[in-house]
Amino acid sequence: MVVKFFGNTKGGSGASVDYLLNEREEAKTARTLKGDPQLTKDIIRSIERKQKVCVGVLSFEEKNIPEADKHKLMEEFEKTLLPDMQGRYNVLWVEHTDKGRLELNFVVPNIELTSGKRLQPYFDRADRPRIDAWKTGMNASLSLLDPNDPMKKRELVTPRNLPPI
Repeated sequence: MVVKFFGNTKGGSGASVDYLLNEREEAKTARTLKGDPQLTKDIIRSIERKQKVCVGVLSFEEKNIPEADKHKLMEEFEKTLLPDMQGRYNVLWVEHTDKGRLELNFVVPNIELTSGKRLQPYFDRADRPRIDAWKTGMNASLSLLDPNDPMKKRELVTPRNLPPI
């Protein structure tokens, strides 16, 4: 499993929810696992600050994992990302299977629900070590394929900026 947070220079909008569901839902390659898409869009729309949303994905090499493991991962990820905040934030989880692998996408509006104050779910410099430790632990405990496994390391790494032939 890999944890990825998507950059968001424009601040985000309800379109992030639409993107996660769009035609994939009709093609049966996307489904909502937790949360209410319309409620999440309404909350995002109500935010007056520029940075409205935190969006990311838990991406797996596996094509699928048991439902119980998906829900355990989502619950434990939320506890790690937003400790002691249960019930004070909104989150939408959408499963994607259209790329031949499992992806659990999440959208968290940047607002604390009880006070209406700004919520910053993820600040890379401070949160990356904690999220990486969680990822390593969950990969081991659920026997998920680990992208950092030394057996997957390339022997030869070619530079990306080679001149064209």
